[in-house]
Amino acid sequence: MQNAIIEKKRDSNFELLRIIAMFLIVIHHLQQHGVWFPPNVETAPNFALSRIFYMWSGMIGNWIFVLISGYFVCTSKFSWKKVFALWLQIFSISAVIGLIAYFSKIKVIGFYNPDYGKVGFFEAARPASKKDLIHSFLPCYYGNNWFAVAYLVFYLFVPFLNQFRENLNQKMHLQLIVLMFVLGCVVKQLPFEQFFQQDNLYMFILGYFIASYIRFYNPKILSRTKINLIIFFCLFSFFAFWNFVVYTYLYHIAFVRNHIKEVLSFFGGGMAKVLSLTCALSLFCVFRQMKIPYNRFINTVASATFGVYLLHENLLINKTVWHGIFKLDDWISSPYLLPYMFFCAIVVFIVCTIIELLRKKLFDRLF
Repeated sequence: MQNAIIEKKRDSNFELLRIIAMFLIVIHHLQQHGVWFPPNVETAPNFALSRIFYMWSGMIGNWIFVLISGYFVCTSKFSWKKVFALWLQIFSISAVIGLIAYFSKIKVIGFYNPDYGKVGFFEAARPASKKDLIHSFLPCYYGNNWFAVAYLVFYLFVPFLNQFRENLNQKMHLQLIVLMFVLGCVVKQLPFEQFFQQDNLYMFILGYFIASYIRFYNPKILSRTKINLIIFFCLFSFFAFWNFVVYTYLYHIAFVRNHIKEVLSFFGGGMAKVLSLTCALSLFCVFRQMKIPYNRFINTVASATFGVYLLHENLLINKTVWHGIFKLDDWISSPYLLPYMFFCAIVVFIVCTIIELLRKKLFDRLF
């Protein structure tokens, strides 16, 4: 059964899901890095509305990428060429951005700026330093993009994971998923627990075993499109509503104000959250059941999504993009802040996609 699965072309249903996931991540990063509220507008209606996608949308997008990766690498052969290609992609984008930022002297927050957070972007920004340039040339060493580096490390474990999975029967495979899920997600949901400390690699491996179980055993409960769609929309709506309520009462309830990060992220902020994984898994199962013919445009755009992440979330310039280029600070008091945010996210997605496709074309010729 396992050997019968042959990959020829990427399925456009999964590629469309990659695009959706990356857009969720972009809109999350916009809200994380680009939206600041001075005291005079902290109670304005758009204050809560502009934060409805904060944190949870990015985590769902991350989980979708993990599940898609696990679904395909569980049947693929390990390739050192792919390891080199991943490293080269991470390195080249980071190095070029570092060189441009350093020699153009554009103002950035940089990889370490203790003033940022205490004051606004324009007060803390400064020209890129030599230290920033060094960081840019060592992106994996300094973890400049946590997800990219985590995926690279995860991929090195794929041949061992595949060999281990082949020696598991269905019952043990499911038991392993339950064990990892309980320790890595359920227990972590409990307040103040210090029982088990997992990391990003742990979550990638959990996603691998979940996705590979779905691929090889096709559980009926995860094959019901309508149920999965209902679960996704219910959780999606709940997360948005939760963020809106939290930020609406942020300055009215002392506990919420003093523990904003914990309250906001309790249900969906973080890959270890049960509901984040459930929401991503339900959408993954919906698209898995879709029958979308091969579409060259969808697949081409989706092939650039990893590059979109590396470009827009480069830690040297990510805040410059939202503050310096799109001037989000000027829109804080505007009733059109939310639609403008979506406009910015769409433009960033399109521009980064074009840049990444050009980069791929250049490096394909060189290597």
